[in-house]
Amino acid sequence: MFFLPFYFIKFKYGWISLNLVEILILALVIIWFFKKLGNRGDWVNWGSWRKYWLPIILILIGIASSLLVNKNYYVGLGILKGWFVLPIIFALIFYDNLKRDKKLLDWSLAALFCSGVFVSIEGIYYWISGLLTYDGRLTIFYDSPNQLAMFLAPIFLIGLYKVRPWGIPRREVGEGKGRTLKSSWKLLLTTVGIILISLNLFLTKSYGAWLAIGLTLIAILWLKYREIWLKKYLFIMIIILIILAGIADFGKFENIKNLGNRSSLASREIIWKSAGLMIQKNPVFGIGPGNFQNKYLEYQKYFPPYPEWAVPQPHNLFLAFWLEAGIVGFAGFILLLAQFFRDNKKAIENNRLYGTLCLVIMLYFLIHGLVDTTYWRNDLSTMFWVIIAVNFYLAGSLGSALRRSG
Repeated sequence: MFFLPFYFIKFKYGWISLNLVEILILALVIIWFFKKLGNRGDWVNWGSWRKYWLPIILILIGIASSLLVNKNYYVGLGILKGWFVLPIIFALIFYDNLKRDKKLLDWSLAALFCSGVFVSIEGIYYWISGLLTYDGRLTIFYDSPNQLAMFLAPIFLIGLYKVRPWGIPRREVGEGKGRTLKSSWKLLLTTVGIILISLNLFLTKSYGAWLAIGLTLIAILWLKYREIWLKKYLFIMIIILIILAGIADFGKFENIKNLGNRSSLASREIIWKSAGLMIQKNPVFGIGPGNFQNKYLEYQKYFPPYPEWAVPQPHNLFLAFWLEAGIVGFAGFILLLAQFFRDNKKAIENNRLYGTLCLVIMLYFLIHGLVDTTYWRNDLSTMFWVIIAVNFYLAGSLGSALRRSG
């Protein structure tokens, strides 16, 4: 979990290409397999996942069939391997070990948060050194500022949960009477980490991430406060909106308002129209995984000159699934989300703390996914499937036994 953002470190030998995250997952699979062999009869109860098998199978069939029809074999197989098969296997192993070690989730969240802080410290160095894009945005080692923001935003939400988990009573998170010096230091370090991550998020100038975080927090507050005094809820919502307005890059939002030719929204509008035309012409199998950039340039003839030419993804999570996994894979994705939200209701009943956190992160993925592609990378896809696995675990009979430690 700590090394998720370092998937850019790649190793290639002939036609075999693996990045650091994929190698670590494969190593984990080997260790897990031989450990299982040593404990005969202690295999995963695959049948317990039966309500997720249909969505998963549909997604994999959709990706594979779209790949075969569109013949982009090398890139497509890499996407199938790194963004679907290995993250799903990792999530299954995570689920299996979560049943045996109740502290695994806390340690994993801590590792992911530390990873975000480590990246943010590097971001401060880049900022001080003036290593920014031509328009003054922070990218560090990511391909774009938006990619950096998509990694840091869920970790920022995890940090907020670690400081004060969505108004959950202290007795449910081990706080209160027995607060020690160690826990005070932990709170201080977490707060410093949140500040560092927040500064990096601001420097990305990714208003899609800002807006998604704001709307996610508002949605959670609405779920929490909808049954009490409405004025209190409205006051909290207004405070959040004021904070968002205070950190916003008004020049950039003015471009959005005016829909200038070079504004982000104007660029996305053309990208979405192009993606929609691709779906219209390829409704069943899509265009194939990894083909969007080429198809986008090919479809230029149907539109005025593009304001943006380098577009590897359609800037929309749902369009990306339909285009790169076909209608079968898209149907599987929708079924997967439906099952997640069905399970999440039970997960929150069993464990309010972790169940709410799963909901918060998934809402962020989906809200930001309306304007960016919050899945189609090694780090985000792995994070996505881990949330699916944790949510499923919490919805089960063992989920209510899990409590946050420390």
